[in-house]
Amino acid sequence: MPHATSPSSSPPVAEDTIMSEAPAENPPTSQSNVEPSQDLPEESKTNLDGMFEEDDDDDEFSSSAPVNATPSSSTAAQGQGSIKASDPDTLRAFYQRLFPFRQHFQWLNHSPIPSTDFSNREFAFVLPNDAYIRYQSFVSADQFRKQCIQMTPVRFEIGPVYSMNPRDRKSVRKASAFRPIAKELVFDIDMTDYDEIRTCCQGASICNKCWTFITMAIKVIDAALREDYGFKHLLWVYSGRRGAHCWVSDKRAREMDDHKRRAIAGYLELIRGGDKSGKKVNLKRPLHPHIEYVCPLPDSSPTN
Repeated sequence: MPHATSPSSSPPVAEDTIMSEAPAENPPTSQSNVEPSQDLPEESKTNLDGMFEEDDDDDEFSSSAPVNATPSSSTAAQGQGSIKASDPDTLRAFYQRLFPFRQHFQWLNHSPIPSTDFSNREFAFVLPNDAYIRYQSFVSADQFRKQCIQMTPVRFEIGPVYSMNPRDRKSVRKASAFRPIAKELVFDIDMTDYDEIRTCCQGASICNKCWTFITMAIKVIDAALREDYGFKHLLWVYSGRRGAHCWVSDKRAREMDDHKRRAIAGYLELIRGGDKSGKKVNLKRPLHPHIEYVCPLPDSSPTN
């Protein structure tokens, strides 16, 4: 079933490659080694930064990280008649020619005019050598493109918007000064959630027949988010492997705390798998509000 992203769904964090600290855009007059993982007062916690797990060493690459000058494995792969997607040369060509940096910037910035919605947002890079680099931030689409071409990440992850630039996090004296303040509301639909009822594929395998389950889920959740909650700015994307993600970008959704996010996810969860009785659907009265609204069932009570 669909579920909102939570800290427990974060990928494992590999140990960072230790390099010099990225310079802050405005060098602070004094520094203290305050990390965002320190305990904050309960009233100031939002837990949105749980999208990325904390690691022991969070030193990030410099924004002017040199291009890897060592011979890439793509040459040998081409000699064998195949090209791997993780080859630095292939990744570099992808970022140079194909990735839509302008549209990506406007989507996360919520405006064509640069703002802190983008410049104070954290990005995490996963490099071809499996190094996991946190606290990357960029002021423009061009700067983000330049960094991707230089570092050729095999993937990058999108974090929350912080109260200040993530690169300047060590310059603050109080931990509460660096905290997450906004993050899109994201829902994840996995094909494996339908393994109990699909008869064609299992696991991450997908075909046109079982993809119908994802299509139906998208239509139902999209209608519920728009009609029941009034959200307008929804982006549905293929997850890249076995399902779909929905990013809700309305300002009201971005500013929700974890309690409200879990409440919406719980509202959308109608059926749980793993019923030992073998019964897949058990609709009890009163009906779920969305079902009552979209597809009311006839009343089973006797009539005169």
